[in-house]
Amino acid sequence: MDNRKRKRSRGGDNRKPQQQNASSQVRKHMAFDDLDVPQVNEPRPVCSICGQNIDFIAEAISESDGSFSHFDCVLEKLRKEYQVKEDETLSYVGHGNFAVFAKDAEGKLTIKTRIPYESKDSYDGAKRFVEGSKQ
Repeated sequence: MDNRKRKRSRGGDNRKPQQQNASSQVRKHMAFDDLDVPQVNEPRPVCSICGQNIDFIAEAISESDGSFSHFDCVLEKLRKEYQVKEDETLSYVGHGNFAVFAKDAEGKLTIKTRIPYESKDSYDGAKRFVEGSKQ
């Protein structure tokens, strides 16, 4: 290999790539065999608080008795039960727990009350319920 070619390959090629017309371009893609993907028939249980159907099970909270409730219905129920004031905030904090937050003198939110609501057993039951609806 002479020096001219070596320099060109190291320093990069400043030539513009040749344009190809659309008919000469070859598209490459991966072909998949038919996959057997389980279909989920969305379960529509009745909310144990308001009595209305739950349209999206992912937005439901499982109750300790195995029933389900709308997330918003649970928030309203806890707001009344724990007498959340206007200057406080009720929020979901994860893993089936809610909390009442209050602002301190500096304006920072601090947890006033932690509310365990959804137990691991009821969550696991809800998961089994949804898995059982797959075909």
